[in-house]
Amino acid sequence: MMETRPEQSYSKEINPNLPESSESSLRLPPNPDSHRGKLKIFFGYAAGVGKTYSMLEAGHELKKKGVDVVIGYLEPHDRKETAEQANGLEQVPALNVEYNCLPLREMDLDGVLARKPQLALVDELAHTNAKGLRHAKRYQDIKELLRNGIDVYTTVNVQHIESLREVVAAITGIQVAERIPDDVFDLADQVELVDIEPKELLERFAEGKVYGQKQADLARQNFFTLDNLSALREIALRRCADRLNQSQPQSKAADHILVCLSSSPSNAGIIRAAARMAQAFHGRFTALYIQSPQSDTLDLDDASRLEENMRLANRLGARIETVFGDNIARQIGEFARVSHATKIVIGRSGRKSAFLHPSSLTDQLSESAPNAEIFIIPDSETTATRRPAKKFSLKMEEVSQGLFYVFVPLIAATLICFALENLGISEANLFVIYIFSILLTAVFSRNTITAGLNSILSVLVFRYFFAWPSHSLDMVDQGYILSFILTITLSIAIADLARKNHRQQTFMARAAAKSALLYESGQNMLQSDTDEQIIGQTVRQLHDLTGKDIVFYPNEQGKLGKPICSEHPQTFENGKEQAVALWVLKNNKRAGATTDTLFGARCLYLAVRHKTSVYGVAGIDLNKGKLTPDEMSMILSILGQSALCLENNENVRISEANALKSQQEQLQIAMLRSISHDLRTPLTTISASADMLLDPQCSPDNRRQLTRTIYEDSIWLRDTVENLLALTRLEDGTIDLHKELVDVEEVAVEALRHVRPSCHGGPDSDRAIALIEPEEDAFVQADGKLLVQLLVNLMDNALKYTPPESAIEVEIKSAGDKVLLDVADHGPGIPKAEKEHLFEPFMTSHNKIVDSKRSLGLGLSLCKSIVDVHGGTIEVLDNHPGARFRITLPRVVFSPDDLSELTSLPSEEEESV
Repeated sequence: MMETRPEQSYSKEINPNLPESSESSLRLPPNPDSHRGKLKIFFGYAAGVGKTYSMLEAGHELKKKGVDVVIGYLEPHDRKETAEQANGLEQVPALNVEYNCLPLREMDLDGVLARKPQLALVDELAHTNAKGLRHAKRYQDIKELLRNGIDVYTTVNVQHIESLREVVAAITGIQVAERIPDDVFDLADQVELVDIEPKELLERFAEGKVYGQKQADLARQNFFTLDNLSALREIALRRCADRLNQSQPQSKAADHILVCLSSSPSNAGIIRAAARMAQAFHGRFTALYIQSPQSDTLDLDDASRLEENMRLANRLGARIETVFGDNIARQIGEFARVSHATKIVIGRSGRKSAFLHPSSLTDQLSESAPNAEIFIIPDSETTATRRPAKKFSLKMEEVSQGLFYVFVPLIAATLICFALENLGISEANLFVIYIFSILLTAVFSRNTITAGLNSILSVLVFRYFFAWPSHSLDMVDQGYILSFILTITLSIAIADLARKNHRQQTFMARAAAKSALLYESGQNMLQSDTDEQIIGQTVRQLHDLTGKDIVFYPNEQGKLGKPICSEHPQTFENGKEQAVALWVLKNNKRAGATTDTLFGARCLYLAVRHKTSVYGVAGIDLNKGKLTPDEMSMILSILGQSALCLENNENVRISEANALKSQQEQLQIAMLRSISHDLRTPLTTISASADMLLDPQCSPDNRRQLTRTIYEDSIWLRDTVENLLALTRLEDGTIDLHKELVDVEEVAVEALRHVRPSCHGGPDSDRAIALIEPEEDAFVQADGKLLVQLLVNLMDNALKYTPPESAIEVEIKSAGDKVLLDVADHGPGIPKAEKEHLFEPFMTSHNKIVDSKRSLGLGLSLCKSIVDVHGGTIEVLDNHPGARFRITLPRVVFSPDDLSELTSLPSEEEESV
């Protein structure tokens, strides 16, 4: 045994230099709940070399080290040694599936996922699952185990690798049906080559250790010959060496391999040869599809074969590109020049083309791409397997259209010439009329057969009716023959040029339409502000493009959100369809119709993703037909734009949340700084004053002054703590509102009682606070205590930030269904720039975070919170001079008879704010 690559750590990214395949790549999105499992392949060149035995042996060794090991699936080969080696290892029971009345055993994928071991041993990596299971191939089952953080040991032979199909078939004469994509093999974390000598393997066959005696004898006569086994062993060793070399970093001057896609049966072999070349040269791999006029007329078999060749190229790591054109050689050469392709791989068939021979294709490619090397792969298909020539057939519509272009211009030209002949027009001028008719037919019909037939008939009619001698087809003048031949040739050439020009214009129109669609889609999404608008635009664009029913499930924390459909939402309400969409969301991989995963679904589901982030799942109803390669390419582009716009929206939300969090943290720091400074100052004053009061020598006047200082500072501390508690409860929504009908005038009177005692003996004790009573009753449904606290804070704020000579007014007005409560002063006023931040917590005048004044900046913020919970508004207006704070509350209107039943506010003797 030999190790081809040292085991990698879990955190290392797997071979990022290889191209990513959208269907079979093992570059999986990170799972936040678990790490990605590691894959180890036990690799052999033929059955019987001991791959399964070595895998079981490695499982036993890890189990002894404390690793949780189970057998996910073990192929029953009736090999005694292998069966004995499996003893002692837990095995997940296999699924018993019936297909075409035959019992089959398959791996229970859900059972292994439910068991969730550290390591699962799964035999036969290239196995094809029975129909009805989740995945078509076992390697896809293994990829799902890896995505769920389960390590996997598995086995495979060299003949099952996709790119080596033709090489193995050339050696053994057998086409292997079960194959795995090369990237599955190359992206394994570890490959262990299980190797024995071919002679020793043949001896094992002879002893019956691999197959039964009859089967072993038959195998030795056909596949398992010494020459075949030696050649397969060499291929396996070389494949392991190529894989090891791929771990080297790719140079900047790496080769770029270009291969052409077509519907030919031999194209698959050409793609595999190009893939092997890309692996050998460690270069980029591109598959180019040239969409020509014949692409629209492909039959079902050719279209299906073309789609399969595209999927094959994708599985082998190629990047699919599409161009439009009629000249194949020129399009290949132009693309190779623009993309800097260094090697072009084309096929050569033994059949000759009526339009382009292989030699001329090579010559034209050499002229179009002089810096690229051209490799011609012989066509390996035999005469027996070649496609039968297509039968020539015409539709009735085409026949009628052709007859119209042949006879209508001819008849019109003949009638005109009869009329002109009676006017004495010469024979040469009459022939110009027919030439003009022939040119019109060639231009508008764009069909060489129609143009040629029209020109021949035109020449014959002109010769019979108008050339001398008339009513005869004898070519008396030899110049007629040359003129007629040139006319017919010219009409055919013009028809061919018109056909090519029309096709080129059609291709350009299609390309322009696609570009316009993508541009429009991108612009509409960029102009959308919300995720719902972006998703709606995506669904609309996909529906307009395909004409099929579309559904979009947004990703809501790992679950399918509310679907947005183009039409017929009942199509997607099936529980089975939603289960497929959920699987796509969790696994970040396409599934459903036309795929190898959950292919029994009606719809194709695609992950809307950008890099490794999945923003939703798009479903396309394929009940009425499959998607063309062009449509699929456009769909992926639109979904990519959608994912990018959704990611931008998410980034904006994250940025706003981070900014808000940063602002909150800044406010918290300001609050702590303010509390530590402002609360410490009055506490220090209180403690110092109390200490002086304990001095027996303190005079009565000093005692009164110290007592008042303690009283004022304690009142300030009490009000500050109450504001903090009230603001916290209002912001958290935990405060209990006791709403009742209250008179706003009584609220103002009660607030004045609370404000004036604090001014008594202080610098503001003589300042007048005028109360302007309302002309009408002003009742509101509110919590009276909170309204008192609201007015107290506004009046304290006016006293604190206005000069002593500034008068303060409290005015109450009733305006319809509103009550206006104004607190105005005649001080310096508030600058316009500061009004925006005036009601933010911990902010004082001049829009500065507090840190040095005895004010936490909570008063106005608390006022706004109180007004908000009562469904009102608060704003600051200019008073000219001064500032006016206006509170607007919903008014309750009562008849005079009901006023006597209203409840008054608590008196001053009751519990105060």
